[in-house]
Amino acid sequence: MFLTAACARSHQTKCILIVNSTNDAAIKFSKSNGHFSEIKLIDNFDQKFSSLFIWFRWSRIYSLSQYLKEKRRQYPIICVSQGRIESGNIGVLAGKLARMNIISYIPMVHSHIEMGSGKLSGTIKDLLCSPLYRLPDSFITISNEVAIELRENCSATIKVVENFAQRKPLVKVEDVPPLFYDKSYYKLILPGRLLNKQKGQLDLVRALKVVSEKTSQNILCYIVGDGPDDSLINNEIKNLDLSHNIFMLGNRSDLLSIMYECDLVVLPSLFEGVPLVLLEAAILDKDIIASDIIGFKNYISKNDVFSPHNTDSLANKIISKLRKDATKAIYNENLERLLSRNEDIFTTDFCKVLNELS
Repeated sequence: MFLTAACARSHQTKCILIVNSTNDAAIKFSKSNGHFSEIKLIDNFDQKFSSLFIWFRWSRIYSLSQYLKEKRRQYPIICVSQGRIESGNIGVLAGKLARMNIISYIPMVHSHIEMGSGKLSGTIKDLLCSPLYRLPDSFITISNEVAIELRENCSATIKVVENFAQRKPLVKVEDVPPLFYDKSYYKLILPGRLLNKQKGQLDLVRALKVVSEKTSQNILCYIVGDGPDDSLINNEIKNLDLSHNIFMLGNRSDLLSIMYECDLVVLPSLFEGVPLVLLEAAILDKDIIASDIIGFKNYISKNDVFSPHNTDSLANKIISKLRKDATKAIYNENLERLLSRNEDIFTTDFCKVLNELS
């Protein structure tokens, strides 16, 4: 989303994009869609343990601040994309040292305990992150709910620019998943990066074991995506003897076409912003169940949310869907509004807010 907005901005005024040199997809997208005066590549911005290491990266911060000082007269504003408050703070701190106006684009505001850290380590990380919320001069975020939580951490000006999802055409499914066209099966799909501590794939695997013991209905599930927890999830599927019911499909360019043929989209994430997969599923008018968290609960029916990280709650929700002859997706008016947005509306809103904060 940030790169889409940045590229649109680059066609309106002179901009420099500063991006991680290892982010090949972002670099390619920016060159294809933007009109930047310069794309500066920064090396070695590893985010691991960033809530701690941000305070020990002063050589990188100083180097970037010197670059920004050279450019400050032509480019007096720095807008930093931060998935979480730690990410991007080398840029924020460098911008502060260069005495620039700092605007943070931040889609997620969660405590580290919410994101799966232990109570002690999560508390320490939150304390380390607390001062970071006070660094930007203002924030842009993606929903009123995130803005409310953000206001608990800072007193800066906050503007909301809601997401959008592109309406992509369905394509032919070439590499057909197992049992894809077998109508005797009730089909579930969980799309997303294979990162269990955020996306909750293991919760779904374990819930399906409970479901299989409580119903005789034929059920299968496709897990689509790749990531560091591929082996972890595969091993759990084998341990629970669910290899005939759950299939790992990896990354798929035909995800939307596979999703279209499934009966239920399951989103068991433990924390989210407003994920694009939610909007993509809704565009297809799919039945959706999701964790009762910010990012989901304000967009779908109360009857379609379950307790996060709760195997029984998720299993019971799936069983309730199985017992209905036909399921009709019911979306909150907030989600219906998001579905009416497109790239032009999003970029116009983002650039307008950027101008106001500048």
